[in-house]
Amino acid sequence: MPELMKHIRCSEGDVAEYVLIPGDPARAERIARRLDNARLIAVNREYTVYTGAFEGVPVSVCSTGIGGPSTAIAMEELQKVGATTFLRVGSCGARRDGIQIGEPVIVNAAVRAGGTARAYLPDIYPAVADLAVVNAMIEAARMLRLPAHVGVSLSRDAFYRQDNQLNETLRSVQAVAVSEMECDTVFVVGAALNARTGAVVGTDSNIYLPIQPSREEKEALYMQSEERTIQIALKACALLAGQTK
Repeated sequence: MPELMKHIRCSEGDVAEYVLIPGDPARAERIARRLDNARLIAVNREYTVYTGAFEGVPVSVCSTGIGGPSTAIAMEELQKVGATTFLRVGSCGARRDGIQIGEPVIVNAAVRAGGTARAYLPDIYPAVADLAVVNAMIEAARMLRLPAHVGVSLSRDAFYRQDNQLNETLRSVQAVAVSEMECDTVFVVGAALNARTGAVVGTDSNIYLPIQPSREEKEALYMQSEERTIQIALKACALLAGQTK
């Protein structure tokens, strides 16, 4: 009998090779609505898992909760039951001039300001996405005629604690595009597991805007960017599988 994973409650055969990994279980459900013949596999803690198909390509989605530790658990268990390619579909705050709230950003690398990845590879190892996955997402955005930025994320653990000196240093040279909490973990854990990884995130804020929108305005703009990130990630899976010309 196939082994049942402790946290995601999946066994071999439940999960496709291509897995989208949003943080939010509600976002996982919204992604599943875009899949053909999507079926709910499991719900446990922060992990909600669906499997279906997109343009004929088997695709799964598994929510990971917030932050590195729960993301690493999901990736470990998903890889054990057949996943080979992980695409994070998340939210972020913009950290670069010229990125507006509501615009998607394809993340090609991350500043390792979190802690989980250190359990997998030393800090000297860079947190970088797989080039084929990044290129597939860029091509997907082009095919869909969706505007998307490309850049580095500052990935950190403590949401309510800001390192102002680091923020200003990175901003002064436009070194990072966004800030969020999982990309460094996704990229480093993927490297340790010999899995392909990538990320596309929707901007829900920008702390450097001179005039800040209301919360309601930010939420409306974010939902627009979430829709775009989902489209980009799913189309990228089809491209990586060679199903889209």
